[in-house]
Amino acid sequence: KDQASAQDQASAQDQASAQNPTATITRLQDRIAPVWSFTAENDSLATGEDRNYTSGIKASYVAPLDDLPDWASSAGRLLRRNTGAAPKMWGVAVGQSIFTPEDIAASPAPKDQHPYAGFLYLQLMAAAEEARDDGADPTFMDMVELEVGLVGPGALGRQSQQGIHEALNAPDPAGWDSQLKDELAFALSLERRWRASHDPGAFPLPGGMDADLLPSVGITLGALRTEARVGLSARLGYRLDEDYGAPRVRPGLSGAGYFQPSPGLSWFVFAGTDVRIVGRNLFLDGNTFVDGPRVDKRPIVADAQLGLAVQYNGVRLIYTYVTRTEEFETQGERQDFGALSLSVRF
Repeated sequence: KDQASAQDQASAQDQASAQNPTATITRLQDRIAPVWSFTAENDSLATGEDRNYTSGIKASYVAPLDDLPDWASSAGRLLRRNTGAAPKMWGVAVGQSIFTPEDIAASPAPKDQHPYAGFLYLQLMAAAEEARDDGADPTFMDMVELEVGLVGPGALGRQSQQGIHEALNAPDPAGWDSQLKDELAFALSLERRWRASHDPGAFPLPGGMDADLLPSVGITLGALRTEARVGLSARLGYRLDEDYGAPRVRPGLSGAGYFQPSPGLSWFVFAGTDVRIVGRNLFLDGNTFVDGPRVDKRPIVADAQLGLAVQYNGVRLIYTYVTRTEEFETQGERQDFGALSLSVRF
C-alpha cells in the first residue's frame, strides 16, 4: 500500500509538473546533487601552436552545502563572520599544467623563451553566498581556494606532452632536460564575485532571455603565484541564476563549477576580461631555492575570453576562447588558447 501510495504521489507530481514548467524547475533545483567536471585547456583548441602555457587539465568535484565536510564548514563559518556570506558549497580538484618555450625543437631550451615546466596539483575550494533575510536572490559569492602541488620532473609534464605528441605524430619536444627542478609549491586565493542581474521590467529582452554582469576581485598569495586581480564578465541567454561563470584552470577567470539543472535545452553566450598585477609567477621566475631557467616577467597581464555554454538537463558543455597578453619581456606576441569544460550533475 505504501509503495502504491508513493507511486500515485510521484505520478501526481509529474502531472503537475507537466502542466507547470516552473514546478519542474523547482523540483530539479531542490534536489541535492554534486557536480563532476572535466576541464581541458590547450593551444590546440585555438591556434594549435605549442608555446608558453600549452596545456592544462583539471577534474573536479563540487558538492552543495548539505554535503559539506568539516574543513569546508570551518572556512564557511569564517567567511560568514567576516563577510556576511553563508556556506554554499565545497569542492576538490586534481590537475596538471604544462609550459614550454616556443621553439620546442631546441635542446637546451632557449634562455629568452618560457621555461619548460610541469605542475601536478590538488585544489581545495569552499564557497559562501550572501546571506539574505528578505528572501531576495544573493548578489555575491566568496570563494577560498588552496592549490598544493609539485613543480618539476615529478609532475610528469614531460611524459604527458611526449605521449600526446607521439600519439598525434607531432614533433617531439626536445628540451625537457632543462625544465624547472622539483619543488613543492602552494597558492591561497580569495575571491569575491558579484552578480548584477538584468531587470526585465526596465528593459525586456527578446525570447525571454536573461542577462547579467559578474564583476570580481581577488588576491592570490604563495610560492606558486602572488597576484591581485580584477575582472568582469557579461552573459546573455537562458537560466543564468545559480551559476557564477565557467570552470577554468587558474589563474584564469574561473567560476565555482557548480550549476543548477533546468529541464530541456538551454544556452548562454559570455564575454569577459580580467587584469592581474603579478608579484610572483614560479613558472617564469624560476625555482625558489635553486638556480635554473627563468625569464623577466611582466608585472601586468590581462586575459580576454569569449564563449558559449550549452546545457541539457544536468549536463553542461562550455567552450571558451582565451587571448592572453605577453607574460614576460622577451615573449614575441600574445597567446591564444581554448578551454573545453564538460560538467555533469548527478
